[in-house]
Amino acid sequence: MADQGRGWNFHVTGPYQQVMQTRGTILKECPIQHRAAIKVMRSEILDSPLSAPSLKPDVRRRLDEIASETLAHIAVVNSPLSNAGWTGLETERVCELVVTGQGDSVDLARVRLLVMLDELSGLHAEYCEIDQKLHAIVAGKKRSMLQSIQEETGTNIYYPSPLQGLVGPDIDVTVSSSGPPRTPNVIWITGEFFGVQRARDMLFQVSTNKTKSVISRDTAILPRKLDWMVTDRADDLKTIMSDNATFIQFPPLGSSTSLITVFGDHRVNVQRTIRSIMQLACQFYVASFWLLPVQYNVLLPPTTLNASQVSTLLKQISISTGAEVVFKSMCFEMHGLEQEVRAAVGMILELDVIKNFHHEIRFQIELANEHREFISGKKNGKINKIMQTTNVKIKFETFNDHNFLIDIAGPDGSVLQGLSLLQEELPAEMSFHVPEAYHKRIIGVGGRSIQRIMKKYGVYVKFSNAEEFASLGGYNDNDDNVIARTPAKNAINLDNLKQSVMELVNPKDKDYVNETVSIPRRYHRTLLGEKSIFIRDIETKTNSHVRFPDKETASDVVTIFGPESQVQIAVTMLLEHVPFEADMVVPSSPDLPRVCASADFIAFVERVKRELQVAITPNIKSHIGNGNGSGADTPSDYSFKFRCQRSNSDFLVTAREMLEQFLINHNIHVYPSPTAHTHKRGDSFAEAFPHFDSKVLSAARTRGQLVNSFPDRYFLSLFVLTESIDLGRSDGMVERRLRLASSSPDVKALFNSPSYIYNLETHDDSQASYMSGSSQDYWTPLAPIVSPCPCRSY
Repeated sequence: MADQGRGWNFHVTGPYQQVMQTRGTILKECPIQHRAAIKVMRSEILDSPLSAPSLKPDVRRRLDEIASETLAHIAVVNSPLSNAGWTGLETERVCELVVTGQGDSVDLARVRLLVMLDELSGLHAEYCEIDQKLHAIVAGKKRSMLQSIQEETGTNIYYPSPLQGLVGPDIDVTVSSSGPPRTPNVIWITGEFFGVQRARDMLFQVSTNKTKSVISRDTAILPRKLDWMVTDRADDLKTIMSDNATFIQFPPLGSSTSLITVFGDHRVNVQRTIRSIMQLACQFYVASFWLLPVQYNVLLPPTTLNASQVSTLLKQISISTGAEVVFKSMCFEMHGLEQEVRAAVGMILELDVIKNFHHEIRFQIELANEHREFISGKKNGKINKIMQTTNVKIKFETFNDHNFLIDIAGPDGSVLQGLSLLQEELPAEMSFHVPEAYHKRIIGVGGRSIQRIMKKYGVYVKFSNAEEFASLGGYNDNDDNVIARTPAKNAINLDNLKQSVMELVNPKDKDYVNETVSIPRRYHRTLLGEKSIFIRDIETKTNSHVRFPDKETASDVVTIFGPESQVQIAVTMLLEHVPFEADMVVPSSPDLPRVCASADFIAFVERVKRELQVAITPNIKSHIGNGNGSGADTPSDYSFKFRCQRSNSDFLVTAREMLEQFLINHNIHVYPSPTAHTHKRGDSFAEAFPHFDSKVLSAARTRGQLVNSFPDRYFLSLFVLTESIDLGRSDGMVERRLRLASSSPDVKALFNSPSYIYNLETHDDSQASYMSGSSQDYWTPLAPIVSPCPCRSY
């Protein structure tokens, strides 16, 4: 084990070919465990989710099937997010499905679990098979086409991982009797029956059309860099494919094959994908440390290191630095990120056994061809200066059509200094978006304005017009049409230059950013489908673009891309269409079903919905005796669900208080509110003035008293009463849409009894109606119940 238990360190010795084959096998079937978690409403998968949670029989059966078919380990655990807020309402009544496993098992199981949850919600599910190479092409850049299909059909479409089959043990791809074929071609679709049929037909139609226009291109990358990308940069590879609507075909891990193939439907997308891959490859360094004899004597055998020494050294260096270290032909080879390789060379330099040899140290850096002149300087001035300063040799070598190699060689530790100086000259980049309408204004007549800015900060700036942008497909991000570049030692000025450029752009058009907002996954399909017209309206009004997460990631995070001054407005407008739900738990009571079915309760619910725009729904479930000889109903789970728009979430506290009082008046016990006599608003003036009685102010109201006597035209100059009207206002005041205070009484009560929050007649009023034992407020976190099957636990 290595890296504090997060990784493994293997030492392999033998002939070169066998060692490389073993390395490939280890990389592919690596025992590293991957993990994914899916948040689920407890009521969806648990019986009696409040008092005695247990898995529903059907859910348990489905989890068994998924675990056995995908070789994943599935556990149901209480979510750490499940807690009651200060309102006394629980808004995150969720648990988590935690999936662990090797290789593709986690991705396969996660998709199957998401499909299962959709089916439990009443949706229809089907799968279709489309060639894996076409998946990203059909989805479009940043999955825009896929999102439009989901929007039009009101469906969820779950893609398999584009890297499926590269890492992890091979899973049997034969068709099982209980599930779909486990191939990388399977796409799952869930939704209403006819919507699923339409979505499937649209996917087939688009794939058929795209097949005719698919182009491919091969390019070479060092084999170890390919292995590193697949194992350590899988998320970056998925992002590159998604952003460019392309598919990258990798050779098997550890095969020492250097060729990859990129498939796409447009030359620009394929070229941009290759550029992005090459840019990723530049992060991976290679170093060689040659051990040379102090003097050459043909009569004496050359000095060597014995096998036990080498074995110990390799393990120490690799575990300490994280680099992959190879020793062959009296040469140490280090592969890894810059800091890993640099640290490995530093460790070797400090070894005593190395001091008996002369050294030749060489670093190899990969860089894009477009940076060749940038790094050289005028007449190779930058490189010559580094070589003279540190006594190292620097050589440029052509590698492929996109990248070239820089070799830095030296006899001692000075090569590390030369590497540092060279890295200071490597290009640091920043790309961003500026509407093309502003380009001429920023550049100025004859380029004078931008030249002045560039000279001030020492940064080169390139603006791409529509034609250039179309040929490039964007810089670091698809939407970026401006790039700024400077030596790494001057990178701090990139932000300064961007600010200077953006000063010439109107606020509503500048500083395009990605803003994220968390919206529960279960609402995404509705927002994309039924409410898509509102999404389009938000995008038009705020000059922004709403992007939903990939369905198979089970993410709640929605991204909004737009001007910095507008994205917060877009977030607020988007949340207007997202329901807000909360639960209030009450003790079990035999009278509660009768009360909830009464005309008084129905009238009360209608009144709350009319006045506060909050819907209250009782959730009462009785479960029958389970075969132990008793057929009577056991105590039930009792809770009330509050549902409103997020813009009305401030009224939830008031609605909860009204429900509590209604239940108390009907002799139903409720749990004590965590804030009944303690919480005060931060802006309360309760302690700001001495207690006094005033004839100007009306008498304090009791909880059930109406305020019909309060005229609409009457107001006080001291405070705005829209923040302190009592809970029991009349229907005649509904049109005023007054905002109820969450914790303050009316103004008179504010001064006469500042120590109380609510209009209670006495401090212990209705305390007898509360149940003691606050421990019942929460569901105690439960440890997973391990099942006999090693692939799952609950």
